[in-house]
Amino acid sequence: MQLGETEIVPFIGAENIAQFVAFAASVYEQSSDPEAVAEIGSSLGCFTQENMSVRNLSAPLLGAGAGGLPSEVVVEALSRGFLRTADEAARLVIHVLHRSVFDRLQGVSSPAKITVERPDAPIRLFVSYSGTSEHHKEWVAELCTFLRSNGIDARLDQWHLRKGMDLPQWMANELALAERVLIISDSRYRDRADKRSGGVGWETMLIQGDMAQEPPDSRKYIVVIREETFKEGVPSYLKTKFSIHWSNAQDESQLRDDLLKELYDIDLAPPIGSPPPLYVVW
Repeated sequence: MQLGETEIVPFIGAENIAQFVAFAASVYEQSSDPEAVAEIGSSLGCFTQENMSVRNLSAPLLGAGAGGLPSEVVVEALSRGFLRTADEAARLVIHVLHRSVFDRLQGVSSPAKITVERPDAPIRLFVSYSGTSEHHKEWVAELCTFLRSNGIDARLDQWHLRKGMDLPQWMANELALAERVLIISDSRYRDRADKRSGGVGWETMLIQGDMAQEPPDSRKYIVVIREETFKEGVPSYLKTKFSIHWSNAQDESQLRDDLLKELYDIDLAPPIGSPPPLYVVW
């Protein structure tokens, strides 16, 4: 490999750790070059454009050891290259082994300080549903389009599952990366979840395993029941979950707003005012 070259391959057998692993040439004959490090960062960024399932990447201080580059220079170059080409939702985490180096980097000043900044990444939402009918699939896509237009990174198989991808692995990766999960259940989803059949059955096993690891007060999962009769759309394992009943008789616009409030954790309680003088205890 030439200095600055990067090769990214599937991490076969270790998918529970990472979907891909990258090999990067950051040192040549005991030296490195900032532009070579920037080129590595750029290659990583390009990969996030080509692979929509990849949104979180990790890298060490490439070239700061045997390459002899100052850590500040490595951080600046790697970040500059990555930000130049990466998808807006992608994030690169640069790992630092020693606390003293980390503390020094915290106080780094211009021009080494990174000046290119991005807002916090949008909430990543994995959507689990059943392809009950073309009409239902279109409705799910319209709902996810609405969520994305309102700042939510809704992840949908119709958009993000590409030809040739391994379906169970894609589901596992999306669930692992999701901050929130939206389960849209109807009678077909309920039947498949209860019988553990098809893609819904696989997702159900993954979701149940993930739920078991969440704290009791976790709000990671939001359940929408899209049936006229509530009980017809509820899988057995979700009967204890507080759910949104999304029937045709209700206001679609209001339901969408309610879902947004849940996703953004909007406190709906009115503010607490001051007690009246009569009840103030001195």
